[in-house]
Amino acid sequence: MNRKYEIAFLLREGEPTEHALTRIKENLEKNKSSILKEEKSGVRDLAYEIRKKREKFHRAFYYFIKADARIESLPEIERIFKLDEDIIRYMILVEE
Repeated sequence: MNRKYEIAFLLREGEPTEHALTRIKENLEKNKSSILKEEKSGVRDLAYEIRKKREKFHRAFYYFIKADARIESLPEIERIFKLDEDIIRYMILVEE
């Protein structure tokens, strides 16, 4: 069964974001998800400092995707997001 999701994630500032975005989109498509809409919000200051793997982040590149995905593919998508070093934070919401 497919459902619509909104996926928000923060990428490292200063890293080649286009390469990271391409890799993320390819992983979504491998997991039988179709991207309906994309929105780049650019680099913004974070409300609070985020620490990930001994690094401190004060700014990040914000990116939003609306996708149609199978429920069974969500654990794999989340696993990929957790392992990706370019993704600082992510959130997957069901769109109703």
